[in-house]
Amino acid sequence: MLDVLDRAGRGTGEVALKSEAHRLGLWHKCFHCWIVEPDGPYLLVQRRAAGKETWPGMLDVTAAGHLRAGERTLDGLREVEEELGISVRPEELVPLGTRKIEREIPDAGLDREFQEVFLLVRGLSPGDLRFQREEVAAVVRLRLEDVEALSEGIEVLAEEWSTDGGAKTYRARPSDFVPEEDDYLSQVARAARDVLVGASPGILF
Repeated sequence: MLDVLDRAGRGTGEVALKSEAHRLGLWHKCFHCWIVEPDGPYLLVQRRAAGKETWPGMLDVTAAGHLRAGERTLDGLREVEEELGISVRPEELVPLGTRKIEREIPDAGLDREFQEVFLLVRGLSPGDLRFQREEVAAVVRLRLEDVEALSEGIEVLAEEWSTDGGAKTYRARPSDFVPEEDDYLSQVARAARDVLVGASPGILF
């Protein structure tokens, strides 16, 4: 069950099933956590599991999920542990703001979300991760300097970490990502670069 919001992000006092919220286009809240590795540096993105109802097999935010009815924003940290098997303390997160999106979901309705977006700086290796297989098929490691090329329509070399702990070279293409109307990936990459040099990324959204 999700808390239903109005267009300004205020609670209406109503709740709805996630499927109903999508079918009816009801506003609701999500938690997004992007992970950047300082050595490289690299931005990690998630490959959605093949069995997902929406955008199966596509690349997306490192870890994310819907906030359940009654939850506060940082309760969303459970998504990082559930999907990737790593524990994160609230004070490790760098807030990037609240992103408001409306987009059609293929064969499922209209997704209207307020996304609370955070950045986590952490060095990781394939052995550090334990994937939730029904949610995550793999993690793809992009060089931060290559993200801009992706936004310009150029494919780049990346490294894909699979559920068995293996790693392989992978060619990432813009079409591999969940479609976004804004340049979400590049905005996060720019914020990550600021954080890594000790600057404030400001509030992006």
